[in-house]
Amino acid sequence: MAKISIVFSFRNEEEVLPILIEKITNVLNQEPEDYELIFVNDDSLDNSVEVIRKHSHLAKNIKILNMSRRFGVEECFLAGIEHASGDAIILMYTDLQDPPEVIREMLREWRNGAEIVHTVRRKRVGEKMIKVVAAFLAYRLISKIADISIPKDSGEFKLISKRVATHLLNLSENDPYLRGLIPWIGFKQASVTYDLQPRAVGKSKVPLYGKKAWSVFLSGITSFSFLPISFFLVLGIFGTGICSISFIIELILLAFNKISSNIFIFTAIFLFLSIMMVQIGFLGNYIAKIYKDVRGRPRYIVKDIINVK
Repeated sequence: MAKISIVFSFRNEEEVLPILIEKITNVLNQEPEDYELIFVNDDSLDNSVEVIRKHSHLAKNIKILNMSRRFGVEECFLAGIEHASGDAIILMYTDLQDPPEVIREMLREWRNGAEIVHTVRRKRVGEKMIKVVAAFLAYRLISKIADISIPKDSGEFKLISKRVATHLLNLSENDPYLRGLIPWIGFKQASVTYDLQPRAVGKSKVPLYGKKAWSVFLSGITSFSFLPISFFLVLGIFGTGICSISFIIELILLAFNKISSNIFIFTAIFLFLSIMMVQIGFLGNYIAKIYKDVRGRPRYIVKDIINVK
């Protein structure tokens, strides 16, 4: 019998976990495949693990992976994938913004031969307009400049086959951008659409102005495109040309006392400094990614594994 693995990445979600386990098992119990639930605990500070244990009787098979410290969502997903035994693996958050009912459609596409099934958000119910607009623009910018086709409005909520999972785990790069790495692998891919729901309980763990949101956005750009480097190189050349022309014109005006020398000096300094800072920032980000890849540290460390049932 085929088996499905559901991998959850979570941190401090004790309030929503009972609802999640009940909903997800109601969906999976209606499917013909066997299943397992793998909860990857990103060093939670609340009673999330105890809550999972308490409600484990609702599911057929539950496994808990406790990370040695807080590593991040993508790293937790990769740890869960490494310990998954399913023929198909589904990545999910625990906040129920991604409705478990969508899994039925994902499994249908997988049974029809798709090895990767993306979920695409039609709309984001209950979210502030500024976050909706920011997400809309970010997805399209990354998709536009990426060297591969990355589905727009598609997060980590995906299904991957065991074969895709094996190739994914063989990719050793740090700061993994799963929204790009998974479609990069290739094979037959399909998509299903749904409406992103409000969190079932509590507030978002990834606020718009938080470090994580910007880190994911920047990783999406630098992982799959060298356009920023080329763009700012061209911008620097263009700026140099403009400054050269401006220098000659203002030098002539200075000769006739038609312009203050301070204006020219400050304009030139700030223009060059701004261009240099932007270039250095982007180049530094690429160099940092290279450094992380070559230093050889593991992407995550699993402290222990609890086979609940």
